[in-house]
Amino acid sequence: MKNKQKQVQLRDVQDVLDIIGGRWRGAILASLCDKAKRFNELKRDLGLITPRTLTKELKYLEMNKLIVREEDTLASASVVYSLSSHGQSLTPLIGQIVAWGQKHRKVVLG
Repeated sequence: MKNKQKQVQLRDVQDVLDIIGGRWRGAILASLCDKAKRFNELKRDLGLITPRTLTKELKYLEMNKLIVREEDTLASASVVYSLSSHGQSLTPLIGQIVAWGQKHRKVVLG
């Protein structure tokens, strides 16, 4: 029974890493933890990401119900991205990842 339980845990970890892993998804989610943002605001936050890649990753995160894409009623033809309620549940995890990343950087760089 313990082996099966371990397999389920490993599958769960892999599911999370598949969804938020990759070069850009975690950074997109972290950027949206602060507030809802327009496409160009996200692009500015992320730096070197291409518009095509950002579009692809936003669609993926929306498909996985982590973000919401909404038409901005205040500005015509503008779209705003925000964390969904499901995506907001990742905020504590992202905070822990940031803290671990800061510690790791200190360990590696000395």
